[in-house]
Amino acid sequence: MYVLKNKILGLLRIYLIPGSMALAPLYAQQAQAPADTAGKAAAAAPTDTSAEVMPPAAIMPAGPANLIPTNQFDIAAGYNLKITVRLAPVYQDSTLTSEIIAYLPRGSVVGVLSVQETWYKIDFGEENARQQGWVISYGVERTLELEHIVTNREDINRWAGMQVIVTAGETPVRSFPSNGAEILLRSYRNEIFNIAGESEDYYMVELSNAVKGWAWKGDVQIYTKPKYTREQVREMVRTARERDSRMTELNNLLADLKARNQKVDKELALLEPLLEKVRNQAASASQTTQRKPFFQFDSLKNRSALRLGMLKQGFGPKLGLASTTFKGIAYNYRPSDKLSFDLEYLSGKPTALEPGANQAGLPSSIAGLDTLNISAKFLQFGLRYSIGGLRRVPILSRMDNFLSFGIGHLRINSHAAGVFSTQSLWGPILGWEFSHHLFSKIDIEMGLKYFLTRAEVTDVRFSGTQLLSTQKVFLRNRAFYFGGLWDF
Repeated sequence: MYVLKNKILGLLRIYLIPGSMALAPLYAQQAQAPADTAGKAAAAAPTDTSAEVMPPAAIMPAGPANLIPTNQFDIAAGYNLKITVRLAPVYQDSTLTSEIIAYLPRGSVVGVLSVQETWYKIDFGEENARQQGWVISYGVERTLELEHIVTNREDINRWAGMQVIVTAGETPVRSFPSNGAEILLRSYRNEIFNIAGESEDYYMVELSNAVKGWAWKGDVQIYTKPKYTREQVREMVRTARERDSRMTELNNLLADLKARNQKVDKELALLEPLLEKVRNQAASASQTTQRKPFFQFDSLKNRSALRLGMLKQGFGPKLGLASTTFKGIAYNYRPSDKLSFDLEYLSGKPTALEPGANQAGLPSSIAGLDTLNISAKFLQFGLRYSIGGLRRVPILSRMDNFLSFGIGHLRINSHAAGVFSTQSLWGPILGWEFSHHLFSKIDIEMGLKYFLTRAEVTDVRFSGTQLLSTQKVFLRNRAFYFGGLWDF
């Protein structure tokens, strides 16, 4: 009883009708006796639909209240059942307590095998998986439509968004998938419809008034939406034509340039011998041209510099003079980037050392004078050679280094008690200097120099009654230089 109750409630939910109203038609049909079965069989017999379209009344016969008993109904007369409710349950047997084996959605058309009171025995399903079952006469109607199962949810998803396009010149859209069915409308080439389902030879299509019809597959084909709209295609064609036109113009321009280049190459080939002749004449002229003077005003202006500096000049121990600071000015000329010439004039005031154990000599010109007033002039001339930066020395690698060679003349003047005396010392000067660029035209310079000379000195120490002793000695006089160089 519990199972029967649940199946009855399920049937009522499907039909969406209150329980008391859902069973009333069933009881009424069981109470009715079938009448005039022969007339009804004749009315149910199908007519020849190949020549004309059947009216809707013929497609939709009377309701299931006038069913014919199974033993009096000729199945060969032929009709099918069309489901008119949302979902119709298919039972294993012709009782409500039997098992439900399937559900048929609204619009499905199935074949009838037999009729038993208010039940139809039907045959449905795919050709290779046919099933048989029983449906209640309520919720179905007789039809001459061909057997098909209307699209279920999976089929809807399958056909969602798919369309067909008419490829024939004209094709009819019929009310069901049969060549003899009613023509709902006539469609023409390139018309497009949404697909709602299909049968073996027909597509179910959606019409504009929400009605569904059937179109023969031979007159239509699946439609694939183009990637671009007509306007986009027109725009692309116009752009392509413009591009082709520009490419043609560009090709013409390139051809013209190529022709001009060929013409220029020919002219250059003609001028090549003349150019070679001019080169030979220029080379010959440069060899015969007289050498220009080494000193030119332009060269003198752009390659000259003035140098101001101080020289801390030391003297050998046998000379008897203390280290003296000389101040002076120099002129520098650079005939090349590596070589330069210097002419330098310095002056200072040396002082005589007191005689002692380590030294007892003075220049012979000032020996024997009690009160001395000494002055000195130092004239230097030489050249400097640039050796660049010293890579392995951290500080000097960023400076310009020079080797200097020259000749020096040191003139020592002295006077005391109205007596004047002069002594000149000559000798070579060797040195090493380095400079650093400070501003755009100013360099800072430092260096170490040696003045090598021979001088006549007198021993001022007395030993008994001996007279002063005079001799010539070799002196290495070391000096440190510091100054600034200004380029013109």
